[in-house]
Amino acid sequence: MHVVGDVLDREVMDRNGRAMGRVDGILLEVTPGQPPRLAAILIGPAALGHRLHPRLGRLVERIERWWALGRNRPARIDFRDIEAIGRTVRLRLTVGETEVDAVEQRLRRWVLRI
Repeated sequence: MHVVGDVLDREVMDRNGRAMGRVDGILLEVTPGQPPRLAAILIGPAALGHRLHPRLGRLVERIERWWALGRNRPARIDFRDIEAIGRTVRLRLTVGETEVDAVEQRLRRWVLRI
């Protein structure tokens, strides 16, 4: 598997077929004496920002903290929770079992106050 070409920027779908965004980053686990292994995929604007430029990533992290979204961001999906990788990355989880929709939930709370 060519991780960058086969995984990065693929659309992520939960087990119910709901779109969760795209793979914005890849987390590798490196153990001395062993080949690197794919530990998790990252979903969220901060991961994408870091990929584009470190300063952009830090700026997005500050904005997420200002919106009180900084905890558990970007969303990390362990590789063992990935069911299949094809045209999309299909998960064994639902979107509600992850931190992916934190922005949506936060906006929903603000709108309900209005």
